[in-house]
Amino acid sequence: MASNTDFLKILIKDVTFHWPRLDQPYRYNSQTKRTDACAPGVANAGYSIAWDMPTAEAKALFAELKKHYLASRAANPKLPEFSKVFGMVKDEAAGTVRFTAKKRAMNGKGEVNKPPVVIDGLKHDLADKTIWSGSKGNLRVLAFAATDPDDAGGISLLLDTVQVVEAVYGGDGLDDFDEVAPVAKTLTADDDFGDAPAQQAATQQRKTAQTVDADF
Repeated sequence: MASNTDFLKILIKDVTFHWPRLDQPYRYNSQTKRTDACAPGVANAGYSIAWDMPTAEAKALFAELKKHYLASRAANPKLPEFSKVFGMVKDEAAGTVRFTAKKRAMNGKGEVNKPPVVIDGLKHDLADKTIWSGSKGNLRVLAFAATDPDDAGGISLLLDTVQVVEAVYGGDGLDDFDEVAPVAKTLTADDDFGDAPAQQAATQQRKTAQTVDADF
């Protein structure tokens, strides 16, 4: 079991949220090519949110996350060398870096996890958590060392608390449509239960997006 020292608390302030999935668990359906609400017990079900940061700020955060991984590896030499921050994608054209934090709906023991805390500007429970991209606020994530299925070592960001200062909601039947990434701005594809970029934009996105590795 991970100890408290395995988790590094990170507070992110004054950002615009993208692809928030906070009101209940969701998972990406590869057959329908969209993200659907689902029960907690469905494979890869979870909560997630993404946000963009200017490259200079992202570089400082990246250095802090890498430092935490190296400290974790010093305590656990079985961890492989650091290679990436999972779910982190650089957009050279926009001069920003997108991060994604997640929380699985179920833990390794098959028990339902508590959902992320979502509060308003006065730190009260947010009544309507179905916010859309474009909402603004702050969030707290917990960084921890992890490995992917290919045994690449890196930092994962666990979604802990979201403070919504400015909420954006959909309406007029628009909930029937999934959000589609604009061609000019790349979204992360490293998302088990997030939206995939539109197929027709994939070629252009591969040209403009660069996954950030140890050499930021």
